[in-house]
Amino acid sequence: MKFIFFLLLTALPLWAQSTPLQPHQVAVLYNSSDASSKDLAEFYVQMRGIPARNLIGLPLAKTETITRASYEKSLRRPLTKLFVDRGWWKLGRDPSGATVPTQTMIRCLAVMRGVPLRISRIPAPEAETKAKIQMVANNEASVDSELAMMGLQGGAIGGMQNNRYYKKDLSFSQTNLPFMLLVGRLDAVSTDTCKRMVLDAIDTEKDGLWGRTYIDFSKKGGGYKLGDDWLEKITAQSIRNGVPTIIDRQKNTLPTNYPMTDAALYFGWYAHHRNGPFLHPKLKMKKGSIIVHLHSFSAQQLRSTKKNWSAAILEKGAAATLGNVYEPFLSATHNFDIFYDRLIKGYSLAEAAYMSIPVLSWQNVVLGDPLYRPFIKFNQAPTDLTKDRAYKAMRLAYRSLKDPDARVRKLRSAAAKMGDGTIYEALGYDLLEIGKYAEAEAFFTAARKNFSSAPDQVRQDLNLVELYRRQNKKQNALSYLTKAKKAAANLPEQKALTGLTNILNPPPPKPAKPKAK
Repeated sequence: MKFIFFLLLTALPLWAQSTPLQPHQVAVLYNSSDASSKDLAEFYVQMRGIPARNLIGLPLAKTETITRASYEKSLRRPLTKLFVDRGWWKLGRDPSGATVPTQTMIRCLAVMRGVPLRISRIPAPEAETKAKIQMVANNEASVDSELAMMGLQGGAIGGMQNNRYYKKDLSFSQTNLPFMLLVGRLDAVSTDTCKRMVLDAIDTEKDGLWGRTYIDFSKKGGGYKLGDDWLEKITAQSIRNGVPTIIDRQKNTLPTNYPMTDAALYFGWYAHHRNGPFLHPKLKMKKGSIIVHLHSFSAQQLRSTKKNWSAAILEKGAAATLGNVYEPFLSATHNFDIFYDRLIKGYSLAEAAYMSIPVLSWQNVVLGDPLYRPFIKFNQAPTDLTKDRAYKAMRLAYRSLKDPDARVRKLRSAAAKMGDGTIYEALGYDLLEIGKYAEAEAFFTAARKNFSSAPDQVRQDLNLVELYRRQNKKQNALSYLTKAKKAAANLPEQKALTGLTNILNPPPPKPAKPKAK
């Protein structure tokens, strides 16, 4: 423990925290036709200390998808009227003469399960067609993304609108964007899951979110390179931040039953439905984890764990995720690198999400407690050194020791004293990323010896296979997989080892059945 105290003496905050969103700035919208929606709203208000006056119940359809006409009649119009009637908005004129909110008391709208999720497409209005508005035919949208811009009335319904909060590095409370709302949604397969998401967020904020970051590249290339570029930036920043970072650089997604233990953050793409680690029957993520898989229809529905991604992610224990209800196109979805950066700096989930999305009136949705600040303690000296100590030691070492060799020596010594494989594994990936393969192999081997749980041990086997693949040593990888599969017999993780084997050495196709005469 002397090592940790040494680091504490030299650690200094990296960022000043700007004024966070406050509970009184949040309005809570529920479906008054759904008793469970009202119950969830009242629960959230109580848990976050939001004034009861900020509750809004509207009689809405009990379906996930509504028409544009229903959205206008049952949601946007009554909601904007209510904002004015309650004195939350003061209206004025913008330079074009349109009536818009010029002052606001509400900066965030928390939408409860039971409020419709999507607005269906309608034929493009003639005026918009003649005006040749960009992507005018795409007037389907997420309800939440439309509500974010409900203060701007009378605009075109087709296409997208620029998000003026995009790329900002400032609390939304301090912006001059009174016409805009940050919209976050508490929605999942069940109301119980939604309540668990809130409780996990509040509990995690007490000491902050500590754990591993998992990054699963796609390597699709071409027009998809942008997504991998985001993951490259996250990888570099995560390592600089001293966060144990597990990186899969192969084209395939992580294999079935991959042992993704202690996941605090996950960023990956590109599969239509949940796969890989999210099929593991005993997947155990960190409480408060934020797990995001990029896919065009990741949040197309939120009632089944067997389709898409968002519902399954939340049901597996994540506190929050991002998603898309229709095809957003890659350049018009959440920029993962910005989202990660703002979370780490201590912003709330809603702020980080909206700083990272370039357009609104579009397809995006933010699932989780919008006030959740997972890394509220990340840039402070930790007070509890008994919980998550390996993660905190890594963080403090990277903040305090700038010389890489000295840092490795100190962390190796700390890992030996702790008898914990977490630091060994993290150092292995840090060295693997800069091509120091022999050193990385030694650290992965040490990690395997120091981990006591079978899933963590199997992950070291997978790490070594990843190391061989990066060196184009296919036979080494296959030989190692053969031994590892025997050692992992009867474990769920054996499927991950078998899956990698089949990727590297595909089995021959099954013989075709003879046609019946």
